[in-house]
Amino acid sequence: MADAKGTRAGGNDPGADLERRVGRLEFAEGALSRLRVPLRIAAERGRDILTDLDVLAIDIDGRLRSSLSVLECKTTKGQAGEPDRLLWLSGLQRLTRTRRAVLVRQTVTRRGRIIAQALDLQIMDMETLAAREASHAWVPARFAHIHGAGCEQAERRTETQLKGLSHIPAGLVGFLRADSLLADSSECLNALVALNSATAQGIVPNPTALVLAGHALITLLLAAIRDASRLDVVPAADLRERVSRSVTIGDPDNSQILSVLSQADELVQHQVRRIHDAYRAVGAIQQEIAVTSLKAIVAEPPAWLDHYIDLVTRLRANPAIARDLVQTAELACFDALCGDTAYAEPAFDHLFTPEHRYLLIASAKVLREITGDQLADAIGEIGNMNFRRAAPAVPDRAAIQTDRSIPSLAREARPTE
Repeated sequence: MADAKGTRAGGNDPGADLERRVGRLEFAEGALSRLRVPLRIAAERGRDILTDLDVLAIDIDGRLRSSLSVLECKTTKGQAGEPDRLLWLSGLQRLTRTRRAVLVRQTVTRRGRIIAQALDLQIMDMETLAAREASHAWVPARFAHIHGAGCEQAERRTETQLKGLSHIPAGLVGFLRADSLLADSSECLNALVALNSATAQGIVPNPTALVLAGHALITLLLAAIRDASRLDVVPAADLRERVSRSVTIGDPDNSQILSVLSQADELVQHQVRRIHDAYRAVGAIQQEIAVTSLKAIVAEPPAWLDHYIDLVTRLRANPAIARDLVQTAELACFDALCGDTAYAEPAFDHLFTPEHRYLLIASAKVLREITGDQLADAIGEIGNMNFRRAAPAVPDRAAIQTDRSIPSLAREARPTE
């Protein structure tokens, strides 16, 4: 992610500043938002990144159904390029299968609004953006991946450290950072299993361990929330079978492979019986030898599966809290544990309640089972944060918060050499 490398976070880049403002607004209105998200496609090496999504937002509703929004930010003035950018954005929306696509630019013409309406797009000018920002003035200007200083430092240092950690595939890191936001739950879980195998091959230093663990936790939460929404149409037992197939044979919706393996087991047993019959026919004594089932080897569910399904069930039972968890995890991992203090501002009080702590700790325990102790230990202090907060009854959201000298939760996992 480009903002993770700090290449666009400078105060002299109006494009980066506009992306930050839009991402902050999306987060303030309840979405997990990320900036400069690479859009990857299946292509030859070096050409797999098609473009960057200026702002990608994930909204989760009261039934835990997630929807994606892509927001394109342009600082150019006047009418030049407006129709072309709208047509391009329409194609991008279809490619990413996002429900909502928004073009944010300095000015919007009448022609642009007509084209946007015809293409089922949204368009926003600076005046509208400023008016919406005024309603969320109490939200910090920078936090976590919205150009938070601690997060950017940790991500930059992680980029450097990963060059010397050849046992951690770059593609896997890219998936956790960006692709998981667009991926299905089965892809997310398979990535976490692969992360366990990769990190088990060597020590992962901080802040890389913290950064990978933070992205892994959000990946797990997105997978679990997406699976929780499926409980409205499938029972938990069927969902368990689906998840089991996704992590064993790689395809949650295809049981044909298991049927083929069952037939292969029957064929092997038939051949074994024929051999035994032939030996007995010449007077040999039969030796009982257990033949391992191919289906059992391939389809054996992981040890963490039942705990994952239990987490999914808990999330569905408390959607009012579960819908916030990705935002809570974002602030906990990439603001608090990175040494920043924006997470403690009153604007985020509603994300740090005892119920949020309960579900977040439960998620961290499942993550430990899937990815191992090394990464889970990197975010082990999540439970020590202040989760005894509650949103004020009548907050003044239009008031800019002043620095209250909030103590930092910095620790050893803070970016180090």
